[in-house]
Amino acid sequence: HSNFGNALQELGRLEEAEASHTQAIALKPDYAEAHINLGLTLYELGRIKDSLNQFKRCIRLNPLSKDTWNNIYFPLQTSAFQGVSSDDYLKAILKSQTGPEVKIQVAFLKYKLSKSSMESKNHISACLSLIQQEQNRIIFNPKQKNNNLNSQPKLPESMFALLHFGRSGTGLLHSLVDGHPEISSLPSIYLSEFFDRSVWSNLIAGGWDEIVDRFISIYTVLFDSRDPTPVKSKGQRSISNIGYKEGMTNLGEYREDFLCVDKTLFHKLFTQYLSDREYIDINIFFKLVHVVYEECINSGNNKRNIFYHIHNPDTDAQLNFINSFAESNWVVMVRDPLQSCESWIRQGFSNNNYRGVVNRITTMLLDIDNIIFTDFRSVGVRLEDLIRAPKRTMLALCNWMGIDDNPSLYEMTAQGKKWWGDPTSPDYGKTGQTAFDQSSIKRKIGSIFSRNDQFIIETLFYPLRVQFAYIENDLSLFKSNLQKIRPMMEKMFDFEKIIAREKGVATNDFIQLGAYLFLRSVMIERWNILNKFHTYPNMLQPLKT
Repeated sequence: HSNFGNALQELGRLEEAEASHTQAIALKPDYAEAHINLGLTLYELGRIKDSLNQFKRCIRLNPLSKDTWNNIYFPLQTSAFQGVSSDDYLKAILKSQTGPEVKIQVAFLKYKLSKSSMESKNHISACLSLIQQEQNRIIFNPKQKNNNLNSQPKLPESMFALLHFGRSGTGLLHSLVDGHPEISSLPSIYLSEFFDRSVWSNLIAGGWDEIVDRFISIYTVLFDSRDPTPVKSKGQRSISNIGYKEGMTNLGEYREDFLCVDKTLFHKLFTQYLSDREYIDINIFFKLVHVVYEECINSGNNKRNIFYHIHNPDTDAQLNFINSFAESNWVVMVRDPLQSCESWIRQGFSNNNYRGVVNRITTMLLDIDNIIFTDFRSVGVRLEDLIRAPKRTMLALCNWMGIDDNPSLYEMTAQGKKWWGDPTSPDYGKTGQTAFDQSSIKRKIGSIFSRNDQFIIETLFYPLRVQFAYIENDLSLFKSNLQKIRPMMEKMFDFEKIIAREKGVATNDFIQLGAYLFLRSVMIERWNILNKFHTYPNMLQPLKT
């Protein structure tokens, strides 16, 4: 019944899906998955209060379920649009539930809900404070009482984390940085959710002697890119065959090579380095992963910088990473926001996956500004600059990172082998992609967004478009446009009309959908910020070239 409900939900037959999930719960009242699925179905039906009440039941049933905490965000964000206080809701949860994990998850939710407000700084501080109180952050070696530092390799000193903004070319930049003599970088986005706290809990669950084995079993694709074993992605989703999907199985001049690491050697070296340590935490462990990886592929162990493709981390992973690497530097790839957004939602739009389309649009709207951009050293690199002026852009990035220019920075590689590009890109043809091909940045906007849609979305992206010199500043025109789009946001976008028609959903039913209400709630919050400040408070600064 539960699986059938999921199938019906995928088909958009939401009332029938609700009935199936309800029947599953009637047959097995403690079946947590059915409870979560029912909460999501109610949200998709636009019954926001019913959805929130259902997620309350999920939390009572299993307060440690990350699926529940991840999914409750959507009706909570939408509830403000219907006059429901998310604060009151979360206070009620804290009254009925105890324990440190519930407190942390509530804090995470408050931070996510505050991303478009001036309170985000306070909420991120509260999250970090709770993370620091956790008991399992350090694990001690039962056989070693003192660090034998003389036998230890030198660990990298600096951390650079690479974030994306829509579909903005992070894979390209990662492939250019790969192979630099001063930088250690693991391939692809295999470890993008490594800092989710559940990963560390899993790694240390078997004690000191099992840590390396557990790491290898979780990230088998790191040792053979052809391995289909799924890795964790945002929202507790899993991605199978990620090595294939990321183009890591057809490398080299003749596309006959694939990424691999000697698993036996990796295990031997890692175990050896751990044996001489008194303790480790996730910071030390992650650095050791890079050290051992570099030794295994014979590129040396004296690289002082880590370049970590964190990509699109979930809240848990991002905040735990910040806590573990307080001195981290952030590099964000930026592309013309309308072009980037259209490209990122293209697959979901083609599949009539409305919820997926909405989640990506809202992610971009909320990622325009982030407290980490003002609280941590960060910089935005325009894809257009990287492609049109690679030498000037890479020299500027080298200066910002404190590394030397190197010929490796102008070739797309993975483990030093020729990388042919992202197979999911529309520009990936029979000959793959070339490093600085301009097709992506010359693509015209309009394949999904009509002129009407573009006007609304580009106005909401106005501060970033000015900040990164996509347009010249015209504050008077912007203020006028801002007032024009406010009533327009209450109506259906033209791209939504196409999806509704393809799905066979009547307009009156479509505008009641949870995803429709969620998109409006985010846009209106963003509009309120712009109407008050005429910018976003925590804007990313562009790389000076």
